[in-house]
Amino acid sequence: MDYASSAHINDWAFTSQQLSEVRTRANNEAYHFVQQRKQQQAQQESSSDAATATATGTNTSISPPIGKSFAKGYNKPAGTIAESDSISIPESDRPSFPTPEEEVTLVEFYAEKLLTLIGPNASIPKLKRDIKVASTASILLRRFFLSNSVTIFDPKTIMVACAFLASKVEDATCDIRYLEDGTKAMSAHVKIKDIIEAEIALVKGVDFDLCCFHPYKVVLAYTEDLRTFLKSKDGKSCVNREFVSGEDLVPIYNRAREIVEHVIFHSDDMMLASPGKVGFAAMMLANKELVERDDNVMKNEASSVPVVKIDFKGYLKCRFANEKKEHEIETLWQAMEGMLNQMGPTVKKPEPDMVVLKGIHKKLKKYRIWGKGDGAKKKKKRKRTDVDTAGK
Repeated sequence: MDYASSAHINDWAFTSQQLSEVRTRANNEAYHFVQQRKQQQAQQESSSDAATATATGTNTSISPPIGKSFAKGYNKPAGTIAESDSISIPESDRPSFPTPEEEVTLVEFYAEKLLTLIGPNASIPKLKRDIKVASTASILLRRFFLSNSVTIFDPKTIMVACAFLASKVEDATCDIRYLEDGTKAMSAHVKIKDIIEAEIALVKGVDFDLCCFHPYKVVLAYTEDLRTFLKSKDGKSCVNREFVSGEDLVPIYNRAREIVEHVIFHSDDMMLASPGKVGFAAMMLANKELVERDDNVMKNEASSVPVVKIDFKGYLKCRFANEKKEHEIETLWQAMEGMLNQMGPTVKKPEPDMVVLKGIHKKLKKYRIWGKGDGAKKKKKRKRTDVDTAGK
């Protein structure tokens, strides 16, 4: 459950404060990168070389940004960045520059779009894959934007690159041409050339750390263990029924998987706890929801067989008594209750407000460095596409 020995998991484990710190740093550095780039462009336009280049139909290129990866290992003493090292944004520009919170909102919007791009519910049949492919893509997307900003890298293009890379990581490779078709179906066309370039930045931005673990198998493992445990003498003391069959646990399993999926695509929980804890908390929350629903039904209708109600604290004590001391189990249980309280609001989180998203895009258009090289003829059309993309 703890995955304590896994250095990989620990590299991407954060507290809420640490997540805020890395995102603030990425936001601040992006502001200064944008300002420096504007100065470079102004100098080029005013130089005699720029005038000659314009006459010959060419232009002096500016080096493309490179994906940063400082968030990896941030929770370790050697990797933590002192607050004094972070460059701040001038107060005069703070209201107009996208905030770290607004960037998170935009990243979550595109993380959700992964479900229609690749996975079981993909709009293009040839992009239908197991849910773990879309889940890996979502985690890679979030990892990347811990060290980088949506003003520097187009989140839509990075999202598609995440889907392409995740299909390879999970050994379910898809043709990049179908991904381009998928973006067309979403009315958010991303060219193959842009996907490939974004993939290069993505790999660097996650420090080549592509392996992602998910709680789906954790939920399955706990369900299988409970199926056997609840039939034992100790197990019967942790449940409200004399006999519990495997079929009785199916509703808990199905709902827990739905919760896990929601958590991966709509929250930071996968970076705040190990997959084991997220999966166990999902089981707890699923059982809690089903019991509450059953209680409401029983108030209005006579029901002879109540839904299975599991004492998960008792389960932990019985199953891990030989491995952990009592105070360790108590500490673990408190952590699980904290996860349960944290995941509850996430599952009930409303759909993104399109007005808010359009407001963020309006800010983004002023400072972003991507999507501005298509020429004056496409400027008006591009403006409409950006707004439509935020609203879909």
